[in-house]
Amino acid sequence: MKNATRSASGLATTAFTATAFAATALAGAALLSSPALALDTSSLKACGDGAGWPPYTFEKGGQVQGYDVDVLNAIFGKEGVDVSVAMPPWKRCVLQTKAGNYDIALSASYSEERDKDFILTNYYYTLQPSYIYSTSQYPNGLNISTMDDLNGLRMCGLLGYNYTGFGVDDSKVRKSAKSFDQLVQKTEAGRCDVFLARYEILAGFKVAKGTDYLAGGMQAEPIPGNSGDKFHMMISREHPEAMEIKATLDAGFESMRESGKLQAVLDAYIK
Repeated sequence: MKNATRSASGLATTAFTATAFAATALAGAALLSSPALALDTSSLKACGDGAGWPPYTFEKGGQVQGYDVDVLNAIFGKEGVDVSVAMPPWKRCVLQTKAGNYDIALSASYSEERDKDFILTNYYYTLQPSYIYSTSQYPNGLNISTMDDLNGLRMCGLLGYNYTGFGVDDSKVRKSAKSFDQLVQKTEAGRCDVFLARYEILAGFKVAKGTDYLAGGMQAEPIPGNSGDKFHMMISREHPEAMEIKATLDAGFESMRESGKLQAVLDAYIK
């Protein structure tokens, strides 16, 4: 405004605009918190890591199973929404979800880039970041007392993965391996000092598939000073109901956590 005074009509217009803005803000807040919003869509497409992420997502008997699948069905089943889960390579899962070919990417750790590219749900489980070394290469172990000590080692990880939550410099992690088998082989051969993984996932492979990646002298140690890595679902910004999907998932996570159902679902796979 150029003048210091406002006309009565100007004040009325301003008041109306402020009221409309407040109503919009309240509606947005309700959208994010309401568990009862009905979704127009009748189906959603989700993807997990094709390399396997047990007990959260894994293939068995030609079907995708796991904690994530059970949680999705528990939440969206009440809404009458059918959820299909595919397991392409993780990098493709992320790119295709960003493009809108999948609606949800499962079991994703936080990064600023992902927060920009996707709509992230609240976390729905936590894992312990660990480093794994070969006792044949380092029979006396490694002297790791802080997270920063790892940055001076040859760290290896899986292609397309994000290790920000490990507390290490993600840019220093060599991400050429396409499977945990390859990570073990590289570490045993001395091409990596350590590889990075969440301990629960390695344990999950043993329970779900009978594969023990810690056999043969591989030693896992928790990363010092790291209390846990939170995992989220990533919703495609291309979906017209992306915010409604987030609201439904967040409310479902909260309800299942408070009732103990989240832990019960996980316990069914690891106990």
